[in-house]
Amino acid sequence: MGRREGHSNIIFAPKYSVFIEETTFSRQLNEPDILVHGITNANVFYFIAVHIKFSIRRKRNIFVLFVLFFAGLFLLLHFRELSVIPREAVSSIDTSARTEGATLTRRGDGDHGQAVESHDPEQLGTKMKLNYVRTGNAISVSPRETTEKKKSACLETQEESRFREVDRGTLVYSAWFDDRKSQRFIRVLMLTSTREPFPSLFCHFASASKQKTFISSVFFYQHNENHHMQFGGFTASCVLPPELDSIPCFVNISTRSTSTQNESNSVALPVSFIDRQHSVEKVQSRRQYGICIPPLHGEISIDRLIEFLELSQILGASHFTFYNLAMSDSVRKVLNYYEDKGLARVLPWNLPSYIGKYDIHYFGQTLSIMDCLFRSMSHLDFVAFNDLDEFIVPLQHDSMSALLLKIHKDEHCGHCFKSVIFDPLREDLQISQLLTQRIFHRTKDATLFWTKCVVNPRRIFEQGIHHISKPIEDYYIVDKVDWSMARVFHYRKCDDPHALMQPKCSAGVEEDKTMQKFGERLLLNFESKATAITDADPEELSVN
Repeated sequence: MGRREGHSNIIFAPKYSVFIEETTFSRQLNEPDILVHGITNANVFYFIAVHIKFSIRRKRNIFVLFVLFFAGLFLLLHFRELSVIPREAVSSIDTSARTEGATLTRRGDGDHGQAVESHDPEQLGTKMKLNYVRTGNAISVSPRETTEKKKSACLETQEESRFREVDRGTLVYSAWFDDRKSQRFIRVLMLTSTREPFPSLFCHFASASKQKTFISSVFFYQHNENHHMQFGGFTASCVLPPELDSIPCFVNISTRSTSTQNESNSVALPVSFIDRQHSVEKVQSRRQYGICIPPLHGEISIDRLIEFLELSQILGASHFTFYNLAMSDSVRKVLNYYEDKGLARVLPWNLPSYIGKYDIHYFGQTLSIMDCLFRSMSHLDFVAFNDLDEFIVPLQHDSMSALLLKIHKDEHCGHCFKSVIFDPLREDLQISQLLTQRIFHRTKDATLFWTKCVVNPRRIFEQGIHHISKPIEDYYIVDKVDWSMARVFHYRKCDDPHALMQPKCSAGVEEDKTMQKFGERLLLNFESKATAITDADPEELSVN
C-alpha cells in the first residue's frame, strides 16, 4: 500500500484490510474524505474509534460555524438598534460629519441652481442618516405619526426674521417647516459664500420634553441667480427626524455635529409654518393675490410708493411684503400706515457691513424672493414679485383675480407675463400727479427677458426674479400668458447703460392708454390715503 497523492494521512489496519484516508482538502471542507476498502470482523472498534474521531471533529466545526453565525446575527441586530436609539451621555458624543461632497447640477430654462449634499433626501426619504443625542432616561422610539397628529405648540409671538450670523460670511434668515413632500424638511434660507467648499452645518432639534436632541446634516441648494458674486442665496435643507414628538418651534443651526454648542458656533432660529393653522403671519383671512417687493433702499418717492400700493389694489392685490434694507423715515411711516390696516408686512433686511454692493447680486434679492415665497404659502393663493415701477395689468378682465380664475389650470405652478416699457422721458402733455396717468407711450415690442410671474407659492421650490426656476414637482408646468391677455407695464428708462439686459428701444413706441380707465378711482384713493398718512404724522412726513 502506498500514499495517494494529495493525501496527508493514511491509517492502515492490515489485518482487516481497512484504509481510512484524510485528504489535505478535508480541512478546507470541514469534513474528512474517508476511503474504506473492505472490512473483516476483528478490530472493528479501531475503525469505529477513528470514525468517531473525525465525526467529532466535523461536529465541532459545525458547532463553531453555528456560534459564528449567531454571533454575527447578534452584532447586526445590535448595531441596527444603535442606529435608532438615542445615544447615552451627551458629554461623550463625538459624531463626525457624513459628507461625500457630491455635486448635483440642474440646468434648464435659465436655471443654474446647484444642489450640494451627501445624499439626496428628496429621493431617499427617511433613509437619510441622522445622529441622535439623549440626555435623560431610555425612551422607546415611537413610529412616525402624520403631521396632522403632531400639531405645533409654538407661540404666536415668535421672534421676527432677520439675518443671524452662524459664522463670518454665513448668515441665516428664516427657517420653514416644509411638508409638501412625503419627506418633511426644515428649509433654512441663508447667505454664504458661493465658492466651494460650502460650510459644514448641522440642524439640532430638541424634543418637546427637552430630554433628547436630534441632529441632521444640512445639504445646500444654491439659488440660480447669484451671478457668480462672492456671496449668494441658498436653501439649506435638513431632514426632520420622524422620532420627534412634536413639530419643532426652533432649530439650532450649528457648525458642530455634536451636542456641544455655544454662541460662537450656533444660532437658534425660530421655525415658521407654511400652513395657515400654525403661521405667525398676521393676516386675518386667506387672500387670493399678493405682491412681494425686493429690499428697498435709496431715494423713493412717497407719491410713487402710494401710487404703487393703491393701483396694485385696484388691479387685485390684497397684501404686500416689503424688506427694509435702508428705508427713509418717510417711507417707513407710509408703510406703517398700510401695516396698521393689515395690508402690508415690513421685514428687516439687515445685511452685515462686510457684504458690500459688489459682493452680492442686488442686495440679495433672490433670497428675499424665496423668503416671501414661503411666507405667502399660509395666506395667499397667488403671489407676484414686482418692483415699485411695475404693474401686471389684465387687458381682458377687471382684475388679476378674475384673470387668474380664468387661466389657471390644475397642472400650472404659475403664470409669466411679457413686459413693455413706459419711458418717463417720453411724458405726454397731460399733467397729472400720478406717473401712470401721464405716460401713455410704450415700446412696440415686448421685452422677453424682463418677464414677471404670478405663482401658486405652494407649487414652487425656487422662484427667480424673471422666471420660475424650479417647481416643487416636475409635472407642474409654467403658463406663458399671451400678451393680449395681460402684460407687465414697466415705468423706467428704456436706454439704461447699467441694465444687465437691454430692451428693444430702437423698435419704436406706440400709444397705450390702458391705464386711463383706472385714473379716476386711482386719483381718489391716492388723495385720500396721502391725506390720512400726512394727518397721522404731519411733522415727520411730507408727501412729494
